[in-house]
Amino acid sequence: MGDPYCRGVSCSLRPATVEDRPAVRDLIVASNLEDRVPQVVTLAEVEEDLDDDSVALATDSRIAVDDDSGALVGYAFCYHIPSEVVEERVYVFGDVHPEWRRQGIGGALLSWAKRRAEQQLRTSSNSLPKYIRVDGYDFCEADHALFASQGFTPIRYFEELLRPLDHLPPEPARDAIAGLRIIPWPDDRSDEIRLEKNAAFNDHWGSTPNTPETWLTMTTGHGSYRECSFVAVDDDDRVVAHCFNSRYPEDDESLARRDGWISSLGTLREWRGRGVATALIDTSLHAFVRAGLTHASIGVDSANPSGANELYRRLGFEPNQRSITHQIQLA
Repeated sequence: MGDPYCRGVSCSLRPATVEDRPAVRDLIVASNLEDRVPQVVTLAEVEEDLDDDSVALATDSRIAVDDDSGALVGYAFCYHIPSEVVEERVYVFGDVHPEWRRQGIGGALLSWAKRRAEQQLRTSSNSLPKYIRVDGYDFCEADHALFASQGFTPIRYFEELLRPLDHLPPEPARDAIAGLRIIPWPDDRSDEIRLEKNAAFNDHWGSTPNTPETWLTMTTGHGSYRECSFVAVDDDDRVVAHCFNSRYPEDDESLARRDGWISSLGTLREWRGRGVATALIDTSLHAFVRAGLTHASIGVDSANPSGANELYRRLGFEPNQRSITHQIQLA
């Protein structure tokens, strides 16, 4: 039986299975090409997303299937991030194949995802603020119209900044900041770095503490680039700042460049204002050059309270593209 929300086409929604992952990957690739999103998603990346402990396929995902051809024409899944501090939220991800758009399929998937996300949030026993959130590049106008039609409100803007890896300042000495040393990412101190990251991001919008599981996925999963990542330690060998970087070589051809991503950068409050972030970024940029990369990218919240926007521009980063986060707050 077709879904009643799908206009002009007979389609059904069902939970995703592991067998659907290649078709989901193909759909994302087709959508990114149509929308000119400069990302080449790999099967490994889709597998990592759908195998995450925060996504139970049977309850937290839906696939839109054309009833006549059996083709997979859309997908959605809810990513629930439990929290005991700050806030609790569910992120919704999804898309519709370009050939099947404007027929109500995206609306049907988003309607299902809203209901599921609300169920997930209302099962929580805490009294934290609770949000359903969706993201989209600002040039994907149809996405934002769909979000608005279902009650989402733009709440935050995130910029992706880009810097060519030329005309770099001299690489800082590893002990250039008094009382600190910059060292290569130590794999045997992962939990210590996680705790420093959680403390450093305590005043960042939308951030809740990483669990050991989410931190492991982030630092060892798809795109992790620990060989070009760094931490800063004080005279007591305590981690006080980190710069975790990522690399997505599958994007190189479509971008016509080789990017290194500064993915997570944080400094404990008592060490801010001493040039620690600048030293970590400059160290990373020189590591990218030695690895044969041509550009560096970094994402930043336009309202970041730490002055990161101004810092990144002083270091030669310029706006490249922007995404918008929309949300519904549960009453």
